Amino acid sequence: MAKKKTPVSASILADVARTGVDEAELLGERIARYGVAHARTLNMLEHLRGVPSDPQTVRAAAGLASCGNYLHFREYFTVGKVRLHNAQFCKQHLICPLCAIRRGAKSLGAYLARWEVIRAEHPDLKPYLVTLTVKNGEDLAERQNHLTKSLRRLLDRRRNFNAGVRGSPWTELCKVKGAVYTLELTNKGKGWHPHCHMIALAPSAPSQSDLSAEWLSVTGDSMIVDVRPITGDPAEGFMEVFKYAVKFSDLSLADNWEAAQVLKGKRLLNSFGLFRGVKVPESLLDEPLDDLPYWDRFYRFIQGEYQFTGESGGVQLQDTDQLKLIVVKPANLAATAHLPGGRKP
Repeated sequence: MAKKKTPVSASILADVARTGVDEAELLGERIARYGVAHARTLNMLEHLRGVPSDPQTVRAAAGLASCGNYLHFREYFTVGKVRLHNAQFCKQHLICPLCAIRRGAKSLGAYLARWEVIRAEHPDLKPYLVTLTVKNGEDLAERQNHLTKSLRRLLDRRRNFNAGVRGSPWTELCKVKGAVYTLELTNKGKGWHPHCHMIALAPSAPSQSDLSAEWLSVTGDSMIVDVRPITGDPAEGFMEVFKYAVKFSDLSLADNWEAAQVLKGKRLLNSFGLFRGVKVPESLLDEPLDDLPYWDRFYRFIQGEYQFTGESGGVQLQDTDQLKLIVVKPANLAATAHLPGGRKP
C-alpha cells in the first residue's frame, strides 16, 4: 500500500509548535523547514505566471518572486541561540507558506505571553479548544460569509447576556472569560469547509451538547461542534489556532489562489475578553539579543533548497570601552569575533 503523503503544513509547522526553536543546534532543521515552505512559494509563483494576468495577480507574483530568496541568521554563540536577523518577506501569508510560518510564530508568541499573565491572575481559568463548523459548499464566499455571520450572532448573544440586555438568551460561551480564535479553510474534494478554532478560557468546560444546539439555532444548518480541554503543553493547543494560514499549503495551487482572493483583507484572527488587545508584532524577523557577541550566517535558495553562502563575526556593545579583549571560539568554529567596524580585538 502506498504511503500516505504528509500534508505540507505538517512538515513546516514546527516553527510554530516547538518551543526552543531558536536553539543553535536546531538551525539545520529550521532551515530545512523554511526550504520546504519556500519551494511551495515558488510553485505558487509558477502557477500565477500561468493564469490570466490582471493587476492583482501581477502584484502577488512580484511579491512572491522576491520573498525568501536569502536568509540572514545571527548566532549568539555564548547562549546557544539563533535569531533570523534579516530576510525579505512578501507578507502574503495566504499564498506564501514561509510568511505564514513567521506570522503564525509571532501570533503564537504574543498570545502565549498573554496566557501566562492571565494564568497568574486567574488561576481558576482553564483553556479549552472549541471548534465550530458549517456545512461544506461549492461557493467559498457564501460559506465563509455564513460562518462569519453565524459566529458573530453567537458572540453577540454572549455579550448581550453578560451585559444584562433584556431578552438576550444564554449561551455556553457566557462561561468564557476570554478567547482567541481563527477562521480556517479546507477543501478535500467535497466542497469548501470553513470552520473556527478557538482557545476559550473558562472555569469549567462549556457543554458540547448545549453549544451544539445553540450553534444549530444560529446557523440553521450545522450542529457540529467540538469542545475539549487542553492538557499538557499549552503551546500544542494554541498551535491549532495559529496554524490556520499554513493550512492553505494543503490546498491545490488553484484552490489556494481562489481562497486568497476571496479572503484577502478579511480578518481571520480575532479575540475577546481577557485576550482582547494583544498586539502581534508587524515584523516577521526575530528580536535580536543586544550586547551579545554573534556570528552571522548567510543562506540563499539555490537548486531547491537553502544553501550556506558565507559567515562573519561581530559583537554588539553599548560601551566598547568595557571590552578590552575578547577571543571567541564557538564550538563548531575556530574563529575570532570582530569588534564593530571590522576591527579585531
